[in-house]
Amino acid sequence: MQFKSLKSRISVIFLSLILVIQVLSSIAIKLSIDKNARRSVNQQLEVGERVFLNLLQNNGESLSVGARILAADFGFKAAIASNDHETILSALVNHQSRINADIAIFYSANQNSLVISENLSETEVSEKIAEVIYKAKSDSQKNNFTIFKNQPYQLVAVPVKAPLTIGWVVMGFKINNSLANTLHKLSNLEVTFISQAGKSPWHSTASTMSVGATEQIVKYTTDQQAFNTPSNLELTIGDVAFGTRYVSIFKNINESLYVVLQRSIDEATAPFQVLLLNFLILSIVGMLIFIVSILYISRIVAQPIVELANTARKLEEGDYTFNVDTSRKDELGKLSSAFSSMRTAIADREKSITKLAYWDEMTGLPNRASFMKELNSAINKSDVSREPLSVLVMNLDRFKQINNVLGYDFGNQLLHAVSIRISQVFRKDNDLVARISGDEFAVLLPATDANVAVNIAQKLLQAFEKPVELDDNFVDITAGIGIASYPVHSNQIEQLLSFAEVAMQVSKAQKSGPVVFQPSFDVGSNVNLTLVSELKKSIHNNELSIFVQPKVNLKSRVVTSVEALIRWKHPTRGMIFPDQFIPFAEQTGLIRDITLWMIAEASKLSAVWLEKGISIPIAVNISARDLIDSDFPNKVAEILKSTGSNTSLISLEVTESSIMDDPHRAKQTLLHLSQMGIKLAIDDFGTGYSSLSYLKELPVSELKIDKSFVMHVEQNQNDRIIVNSTIELAHNMGLHVVAEGVENIEVWKSLQEMGCDYGQGYYMSRPIPASDFEAWYQQWV
Repeated sequence: MQFKSLKSRISVIFLSLILVIQVLSSIAIKLSIDKNARRSVNQQLEVGERVFLNLLQNNGESLSVGARILAADFGFKAAIASNDHETILSALVNHQSRINADIAIFYSANQNSLVISENLSETEVSEKIAEVIYKAKSDSQKNNFTIFKNQPYQLVAVPVKAPLTIGWVVMGFKINNSLANTLHKLSNLEVTFISQAGKSPWHSTASTMSVGATEQIVKYTTDQQAFNTPSNLELTIGDVAFGTRYVSIFKNINESLYVVLQRSIDEATAPFQVLLLNFLILSIVGMLIFIVSILYISRIVAQPIVELANTARKLEEGDYTFNVDTSRKDELGKLSSAFSSMRTAIADREKSITKLAYWDEMTGLPNRASFMKELNSAINKSDVSREPLSVLVMNLDRFKQINNVLGYDFGNQLLHAVSIRISQVFRKDNDLVARISGDEFAVLLPATDANVAVNIAQKLLQAFEKPVELDDNFVDITAGIGIASYPVHSNQIEQLLSFAEVAMQVSKAQKSGPVVFQPSFDVGSNVNLTLVSELKKSIHNNELSIFVQPKVNLKSRVVTSVEALIRWKHPTRGMIFPDQFIPFAEQTGLIRDITLWMIAEASKLSAVWLEKGISIPIAVNISARDLIDSDFPNKVAEILKSTGSNTSLISLEVTESSIMDDPHRAKQTLLHLSQMGIKLAIDDFGTGYSSLSYLKELPVSELKIDKSFVMHVEQNQNDRIIVNSTIELAHNMGLHVVAEGVENIEVWKSLQEMGCDYGQGYYMSRPIPASDFEAWYQQWV
């Protein structure tokens, strides 16, 4: 948790401190109480153990005195001499009741006579009494313990002499609840007697505790062999979480009888809990008093700082009309004076800062921040008026090369000249022209839909048909223009501008003039992100297909080669044409995988045709990303080797614009491919911006005139001049010429007259699946 105010921090720090002290004090007291309670419990157990031993000794002495009186009785001896069992039994019973014994036994010296006051098995008694008498012969003062019918007894054996020993009188007490309760009253301890008769399980014969607790003690001692554990063992009786803790002593009376003396720790600590509770109550009261005091003190300390914070907040909001109290003479007073001086300085600077923040110094146009602010305001107005608006983004071509060749100063002058020419086109008060990045300009067109914006963009391009003159240099300006409209494409200002920039990139790539944004352009859209993922799988799963379009010799009508064109038959979306997925394939880098797949499929296809007697090269288009890949020629060589094809059956076509993205690396890649024996062609010639001096250095053997110049060569005289000049230029450079867009016989004948070498277009064949080419070829031949 974060505390923003100084007052709360001061309060929390001191409250935390006192809370820690109270908690530590409580823990220390708790530990001390527990320690003292345990010491007291241990002392009580030691005293209780001595009391128990003394009790047994007193009981033994009482039994011994009673037995001696009976053994000395003349009548009792006479009954023994006459073997009068009834008189012996009567004497035993009478004397037993006189001394409150629980059992009395006479056992003759010759072991022929056994009289028992209780209903016990003579066999069991005779075996155990013999052992008791045997022990008494060696130590007449010793207490003996034995078990009859699972009931333990404390026994004393006294000889009957006349004058020789004629028998033994055995008197005893039961080890029962009476004895346990007596010991409990004397020692205030819980007492449990545990015995075992023969091999039967251990069980409790007497206890001052409940039946459940007694059973738990017996089970614990049996499972854990507690009889062999040290004294003062801690046990929890009852539930583990809510049971009572006891310190226990296990004292063996003999091998088959144990006594468990226990004292509750919780009972021992009970008197101290009141003391602890009183301490906690005092602590809580003290904390409440401390909280009130701390809150009051922290308020006194923090209040001046809060006032200065409010002053700073007003400065942040742009309010410079307030006065700062500088009457204090302490450190806070000095800080207040500093705030007052800062208020004046900030007010003076804000005007210049605002201008710098929203205007581009070089061109005098609004900058990106200003444009976004106005765009947001325009969208809010459009929400009310229900009118559309459009955003136009223009990016200059080859501006980087101009900077590199002519210098940055010249580039800055050019940007200023471009801004003036753009501003001359847009003269409406509500049209906003801004420079949003290095060579990128944006125009806000309120109350304008996409169709009208396209017409306006065409006028903007026409404004740059005349070269820009700077320092006696004439610079041809071309640009890509993208358009996005509200609310058709987006209702978010950032996204709307981003979509216009995406459309502008497509315009620059296609050299097709103004382009209106389409969702298929945006690689970041959900649909295109899905298509990217699916396109990756399609490449690896071989779900793409090749279509071919033949190139025909315009004089001999011989099919000289075919151009390979990619198609994607999506399992759910149907046929997807290249213009729907190639743009975002280029943006994501998947175009490299597509190129290598195309070359591999074309190599396989050419090898199959060659086996059927059709020796026709296949041309594959490569992208700018392929040209800047220094390892691309090696990848092509590996493909040709693996497919069994050769370089004479594969040619590569590359556009002017892709070469000019990185001329040096493109040239090195093309030279490497040419050295491998692969023929190279310049595709869409006339739509790019490459210089002839650079083209003549490239190892190309063919130029392909873009169909935009060829399709209307019969109707448009300018197109005819461009095509004718290109053919002558190419022939002078030793290059063959292919005309794209041959759609009728008239265009064919016109190209023949101009000396064009090859033609390609719908007149000969539309792009057809590679599997249908053989049938078309047989029909054409």
